[in-house]
Amino acid sequence: MSKFLLLFGTTPALSQLELRLLAPELEWQVIKTGELKERLAFLEADDSFDPQKIIAQTAGLVKIFRLEKTLAKDSDLEALKTAVAKTVSAQAERPYFGVYQKGRGQKAISNGKIKAMLKAKGISSRYFTASLDASALSLHHQDAQEIFLYHDEEQIYLSRLVAMQDIDDWTKRDRSKPYFDRKKGMLPPKVARMMLNIALGQWLKDNPNKQAQDARLYDPFCGTGTVLAEALAAGCQIYGSDLDEQAIWGSQENLNWFVQEYNLPAQDFKKQIFLSDVGQLNPANFPEKIDLLVTEPFLGRQTPKEKDLANIFKGLEKMYLGAFKNFSKILNPGAKIVIIFPKVQAEQKTYSLKKLIDKLALKGYNPFVESLTYARSGARVQREIYCFTYEGKKEER
Repeated sequence: MSKFLLLFGTTPALSQLELRLLAPELEWQVIKTGELKERLAFLEADDSFDPQKIIAQTAGLVKIFRLEKTLAKDSDLEALKTAVAKTVSAQAERPYFGVYQKGRGQKAISNGKIKAMLKAKGISSRYFTASLDASALSLHHQDAQEIFLYHDEEQIYLSRLVAMQDIDDWTKRDRSKPYFDRKKGMLPPKVARMMLNIALGQWLKDNPNKQAQDARLYDPFCGTGTVLAEALAAGCQIYGSDLDEQAIWGSQENLNWFVQEYNLPAQDFKKQIFLSDVGQLNPANFPEKIDLLVTEPFLGRQTPKEKDLANIFKGLEKMYLGAFKNFSKILNPGAKIVIIFPKVQAEQKTYSLKKLIDKLALKGYNPFVESLTYARSGARVQREIYCFTYEGKKEER
């Protein structure tokens, strides 16, 4: 068995839910205190655990470190430097490394001091500046070693980076697609992938004899096709619609680009991505009923005036309720819905669609986890991510 440290993204609750549902066989324990509370977790796994594979499948895991050595909290500086130097030199004849620390009680250790210690032992080395949340060099330079020292209340954990998220690739998915619209497609690909993984993971858990390729996914507000692209990458059969004819064309263009860039099997995007009002869904557009519905509907204006919020949310509640009513026409009983609801914190009141939950339960939609909030820094409108199982109409039960 080997031990690892998992580093989650800046919305750790969402990242943890993604990993828990996508890889339920993994047993990990979240750190609840300190400066990295909730973002860092310990994992013990056997040789079947593939850090690179799990990083590629998820969007919320940022880095995975292999635990190389555990030292007592009161270890002196010399013992700590010796342990780091030994770890670095064991991986290469001429090490290229970067060292950083997090947690209380950090020692006065630096790249330069480790280089000097290695030189005294006759080992030639180079170093680079590394940090917890950004170290592109470790991604692009195969010989680079990133050493992370985490200090908790009792011990010091010396670990080495073994897998990290390809942030350049996520940027490519977001900014290099041929069709872009600032009024649509505002959902970041990483959030779309986490939502998809949550829906797919729960569906696979409930259907152990199924695979991702068996899942039919639908995004009724497809925008620029962000959710659909991530579903393609996961292997799902995809369907999408939008009210805007330009969005349909743009989504088809983006998906054609995506399958070429990532060498994925193409689907019939001309047929599977179609113009439709969610209030008039036609089951004839789908050869079979849908297993996964993952979407970000219209959230209202991004900078609403406070005096308008009551009427805005009244209209949004009506729109969402009507959408869920129509979803029942095309969903399989047991289908998973992961959908974004808007939320605005005004000076005197919080506006949300939380009161819809009881109404949706009467229509057969029951939450399978508690809602989670995702918000860009400084955003007026926050995203609340809700996850439902469609239990079916009464006559279907």
